[in-house]
Amino acid sequence: MPFNTHDKDSYPRYREKGILGKMAKSLGKSLAAWVPQLDVLTPVAAEHLRIWWGRARRVYPEATLKAWRCDWVIYGGYCAARGLNPLPASPDTVAGFVMDCKEAGKKPATVSRYLSTIARFHRAAQLFNPCSSEAVQMELKGMTNEVSVRQRQARGLGMEEIQQFLNSPGDNLPTLRERAMLCVAYDAMTRRSELIAIDVEDLKFLDDGTGRLLIRRSKTDQAGEGHVAYVSRQTVRYLKQWLKAAHIKEGAVFRRIIGRGTVTYDRKGRGRIGGRLSPEAVALAFKAVARYLEFSAEDIQSVSGHSVRVGATQDLLALNVDLASVMREGRWKTVRMPMRYGEHVMAARGGMARAAKEQGRDTE
Repeated sequence: MPFNTHDKDSYPRYREKGILGKMAKSLGKSLAAWVPQLDVLTPVAAEHLRIWWGRARRVYPEATLKAWRCDWVIYGGYCAARGLNPLPASPDTVAGFVMDCKEAGKKPATVSRYLSTIARFHRAAQLFNPCSSEAVQMELKGMTNEVSVRQRQARGLGMEEIQQFLNSPGDNLPTLRERAMLCVAYDAMTRRSELIAIDVEDLKFLDDGTGRLLIRRSKTDQAGEGHVAYVSRQTVRYLKQWLKAAHIKEGAVFRRIIGRGTVTYDRKGRGRIGGRLSPEAVALAFKAVARYLEFSAEDIQSVSGHSVRVGATQDLLALNVDLASVMREGRWKTVRMPMRYGEHVMAARGGMARAAKEQGRDTE
């Protein structure tokens, strides 16, 4: 069967997120385009906000700026539908927004992010922060009492599953690209933003068949100190195959494949190479791999652009690699995320699991 990377019809949640992302992107980078409330602010507050936004655009990554725009579009839409002023907002306005989010089934973590954005804009304009009020905090507390704060974790893609895809037949352009993407994402434990940012100039192939990858900037390294990741011989082989087939000699390693009016490519690999992949395209590619491997519908929905990162973390912990090494490879500053990714592995290695084995309670 042809390997199809771009079938979006099976991913309604992804399409919804994509539409919201495009909406925020279409608003442009001008603050006035998506914060019309500037007109009702005092000139001093409006100027404070414009100065802050100009600085934020220089300091923060585009993904963060996009998240703020999306958050404000959602919050602003709630206020506009009810004739409320989102900036400056009263505590009752924000408390009502929290209640509306709860009724819509939003998770506490999502609502907390909305509130963080609302608070940031009020502080930037040097206005009273309504999110710190007792009314808002009580609504948020009530929400966490009723709704689980546990976040949905991406379904991991470990090496055993990746190897199944690597061993599958086919040598068309999408297959070659996805093989290289999976291997690089696994070896370097990349976030999706790190994966698409890789340039040919960041790769170094050594005489022994291995390689090194310079990750110039990451979520936890905004200063750009960089991190050098190990690249296995297998990954080097698949990278070279993709780069040769796509005629890529410089610039972005992972790029779009543009077909001739179709989204499914035949085994001859017809199509041409476009620009750098978007972060959303990574999730689509990994979901397509999951479909090819015949994952369940629930598992496919849980696959994200971080699934290989999750799977690599679980594999390392299962191999008894020490947590400090896992954190270094994944570029984490705290143990929170690697421990969460590997919670099932850690449970199987925990005290009660060892006790059950010693007491003979785990014998078949």
